[in-house]
Amino acid sequence: MIVVSLLILLAVGHIEAAPDPARGPELASPQASAEGYSNIRREDYVGPEECGSCHIENYENWKQHPHSRMNQLASPEAILGDFSGAYVDYGGRRAVFRRQDDDFYVDYFDGSKLLRRIHVTRVIGSRYEQDYVGVQVLGPEPATDPLYAEENRIRFSWSIDRHRWLPQSYMEPTEYPGSEYLPDGSLRHDPFVVERVPFNERCARCHNTYPYDMRLYRLFAEDGMVSGFAPGTLSRAVVASLAQEAGDWDRLTAERLPPERFVTVGISCESCHFGGREHAVDGTTPIRFVPTHPLLAGWAPDHKGARGNPIVINSICRQCHHSGVGAPDNWPDGSASVNSMEAIEQDHGACAGAIRCTMCHNTHIAGPRAGAADRPEHIAACVECHADLRVEAKARAHSHHDGGTTSCLDCHMPRIVQGFTGYNRSHRISSPGEPEILATGMPNACNLCHLDRSLAWTQKELALGWGTRVVLPQALAPLFGDDLERPAGAAWLQHPVPMVRTVAAGAYARSPLGRAALPQITDHLGEPNAYVRMRFLLAVEQIIGRQLREEEYSLTGPTQRRRPQVGALGGHLPNLK
Repeated sequence: MIVVSLLILLAVGHIEAAPDPARGPELASPQASAEGYSNIRREDYVGPEECGSCHIENYENWKQHPHSRMNQLASPEAILGDFSGAYVDYGGRRAVFRRQDDDFYVDYFDGSKLLRRIHVTRVIGSRYEQDYVGVQVLGPEPATDPLYAEENRIRFSWSIDRHRWLPQSYMEPTEYPGSEYLPDGSLRHDPFVVERVPFNERCARCHNTYPYDMRLYRLFAEDGMVSGFAPGTLSRAVVASLAQEAGDWDRLTAERLPPERFVTVGISCESCHFGGREHAVDGTTPIRFVPTHPLLAGWAPDHKGARGNPIVINSICRQCHHSGVGAPDNWPDGSASVNSMEAIEQDHGACAGAIRCTMCHNTHIAGPRAGAADRPEHIAACVECHADLRVEAKARAHSHHDGGTTSCLDCHMPRIVQGFTGYNRSHRISSPGEPEILATGMPNACNLCHLDRSLAWTQKELALGWGTRVVLPQALAPLFGDDLERPAGAAWLQHPVPMVRTVAAGAYARSPLGRAALPQITDHLGEPNAYVRMRFLLAVEQIIGRQLREEEYSLTGPTQRRRPQVGALGGHLPNLK
């Protein structure tokens, strides 16, 4: 296997087995004082409206930011999907999405038989797709089943760009591997089978604002991981004392986050600024950008100068932007295969410890959509450290490219991370000649632009232009040719790893070479995996400049319907306007 998975583990020190609640008084060593600054307890949080009473502009910007709508209670204002009776026929059954007054329901039918009914309670997302969470109100399970009490994610999503309902297997890249259908013709990932991982165990931790002490308790969870600031010297005894002081001993081993602890549904000010009670009471007391409590003395970085400290800023973002750290299909160099792992990528890149997330991203204002052109502040972040490259002649001498067509990010942050509708830049800042990139055959920055050039060409150019010498193993020959002279784009389109194929499709869609490659790309509209097929459809549509109609290509239809459609499209797509 040329592209291998990479498992990135957060350094969490020595975490022992989870504590026995019955031993609470023995394990804990309370030493908290009622005095001193605290910004991690539920009572330390005041909510965004209190913040907005003074910080009016930031508050108004936040209300327009996707963070504020990462999670919402179901309401006519929050729901973007079509609940007017719209339906999806899939795998021989039907999902119907309907509204009754201000309540929203999803009904599953097999023919005329109603199988189950789910009452929608929550909404997740608002920019590219919208997912839904609900509680079952009718189904074949007995009344004592947890499905009637617990909120679970619904396995159909609303595609905002395509304005249609789709099974989640078409939208999520890593969660639904393998072919869409099993050998017997049944669905491998059946969206009509309800999910049994409750919302407050699966989704809640990265889609809502809650006190930071709940994150610290995760040190004792099964994965032994805390999101945000690295545990470092934080001991079991300290965390146990925090829990005992708050009467939270049972929370040390709980997987589920209690919604009653939410500060807000969705991500608001204090997800990043921590509890603002002290600042709200006395405006001369500055917000501290580090988790603070008498028991945590000496653990977190100094709050003075925290706004400019990369460790502090990136740790705040890492609270949520670490999802997918253990995904089996991450890239060999440590880059993520899908979005939401940006902070972990950055930790493993060339600029770790020097660059701050906020150098490129204004946390109060929504950034551009995925795939958008680079902005001046992005390049400014690079030259803040690499000051010599502010001079155009020196930048050109370094890059050997015209600055009007290629940026720092094209070479050092290639688009290899799969988002909902486009391809995001890797946040592992790297160089194309790193052996983990070029020698593994994974998509590299040079060939993502020069799709018609080979790995051997890239190897030669790196040596001539930058003095970088990379040994390419003969194991690459079966895909890239005996002399590694096969065009990389063509090899990637035929790669055995689906993730490589889809990234190649995205590169062709952005490239002037895309139209010439349409016949090869169109062949992949018959891919057996639903997500991979979806990505190739997006590439085809980007190249031809319009969406395909259902009669031209049935995305969710049965295989026997799509097969002749793919054959017909292969002969005509290059001539479409």
